[in-house]
Amino acid sequence: MKNTALVLLILACSGLPQSISAQEHAQSSAVSLTVSAFNDAGVEPSVWSQAQSRATEIMQRSGISLTWLDCGSPANLKPDSNCSSLSYPTHLSVRVVPKLSPVRGDIFGQSFQNTAGEGNYALVYYAGINAFRGATTVPTGELLGCVIAHELGHLLLGTASHSPTGLMSAVWQDLQLQQALRGDLLFTGDEGERMRFRFAAATARLRELPEQQRSISGK
Repeated sequence: MKNTALVLLILACSGLPQSISAQEHAQSSAVSLTVSAFNDAGVEPSVWSQAQSRATEIMQRSGISLTWLDCGSPANLKPDSNCSSLSYPTHLSVRVVPKLSPVRGDIFGQSFQNTAGEGNYALVYYAGINAFRGATTVPTGELLGCVIAHELGHLLLGTASHSPTGLMSAVWQDLQLQQALRGDLLFTGDEGERMRFRFAAATARLRELPEQQRSISGK
């Protein structure tokens, strides 16, 4: 099976500890995340729906509920009016574009973060996913949903967030593709805790900002 690297853009190493205390876990148990989804690639409605369902399920298994905003496609140029109201970490954006990655054709996605490991924007390269489909039996919508969840994971986990196993593996090989086919390519328990903790910490900081700074904090 062809190996597939997923995300390359890593700007700085995260200082987040790998283990989370029981107190921190209790403080980070509930996460509700809004995602502006831009279907620039014109992904077919059935595939798009399957991808969103798979990403929603993956995130839910880690204690994170998703609210999707329809932010337009070539067939629908009337996006939700809230699509541009991005704010890290509560409102993130995923844009699925029709092209291949300009870095390498087998890269499926790219997340954008600052040196503090915070960002609210990710790209998914649909042409790369389509090109890879001949090497796997994973349905396109399932694979796309896994890639979207992987990218959301980068935005929530911060920099240096690849792992040797599971959804956040830098390279998806036979094992990860078989897991995707079975619907159990997921975040690890530790990754789930880290995402919830970082989300809680960032939202707490956001609440402390003056109103003017808060309105631009996620841009």
